[in-house]
Amino acid sequence: MEAAQAYAQEKSTAVEVIVVDDGSTDGTTDWLRAAYPHITTVRKEVNEGFASTSNAGFARVASPITVLLNNDVGVRRDFLSYLVPHFSDPTVFAVCCKALDAETHTVITAGKIGEFKRGFWRVFGNYDVVEATMSHGQTLSPDIQCYSILASGGFSAFSTEKVRELGGFNQFLDPFYWEDVDLSLRAWKRGWKILYEPRAIVYHATSSTIGTHFDRRQITMIAQRNRLITHWINLHDPIWVMEHIGMVALLILSSLLTLNLPFLRALAAAVRLLPHIRERRRVERRAIRLSDRELARLMAFVRQQPGLRILNR
Repeated sequence: MEAAQAYAQEKSTAVEVIVVDDGSTDGTTDWLRAAYPHITTVRKEVNEGFASTSNAGFARVASPITVLLNNDVGVRRDFLSYLVPHFSDPTVFAVCCKALDAETHTVITAGKIGEFKRGFWRVFGNYDVVEATMSHGQTLSPDIQCYSILASGGFSAFSTEKVRELGGFNQFLDPFYWEDVDLSLRAWKRGWKILYEPRAIVYHATSSTIGTHFDRRQITMIAQRNRLITHWINLHDPIWVMEHIGMVALLILSSLLTLNLPFLRALAAAVRLLPHIRERRRVERRAIRLSDRELARLMAFVRQQPGLRILNR
């Protein structure tokens, strides 16, 4: 709220705040409506998950730019001032923040580098901007191309119109994980850009919500299911598709030998959705403007820039 008010005052513009209550039972919506009558609250009777909840919020947005913030994220007062200007470029789909651990203030999420390796997109490696590439006024060097393969759904700004054009987040991926990867891949392959803005700082209490409602085996199964679904929809290069099929076959064999039940259950759950996946895949194939290999080359270019440093792979 404070960051939204500060930005509205600084820019003399309206900023709307929308809170979507995903089926809570503690009276959150009633409290919000009494304490903050000027914000919009959307009450869902049933907890469905991140994709459905975010889409319910997007349905109510009137602004051209939407910033998604999870309930376990805090922000710096000035973070909006760094995110919004990027959208003057009509090809920008989203801009992601730098996330610091809420307790230690160490970097846990920054720009995301993607590479296709051993049959899957590897999308969770982080990079950051070397401080020497920024002036004392915290202005990024114009030579630095801060692309990110994904915009985290928990703390990123999005073009409202472009998200709606994509049909929002894929609700087959509820309740959590990989929905932001799926959305980001679809955006990139339409020729839009996702940027990383290291001056927009947020604080994240990692998995503080998911860990209280699901056990480790459930979380692993859902993540593996959604990883498969995301690839079956968005991976289109013929050679890479064959590589992916081969790797999945190896994973099936190893899972049978080691009784890796979470993966086998994940595979079965993904297979049950194949009719829907095929339809989504046909839509995405028709919309391609940037190929899988072109996206991989763009990510390789990011890794090679001298003004950036790899945090983890």
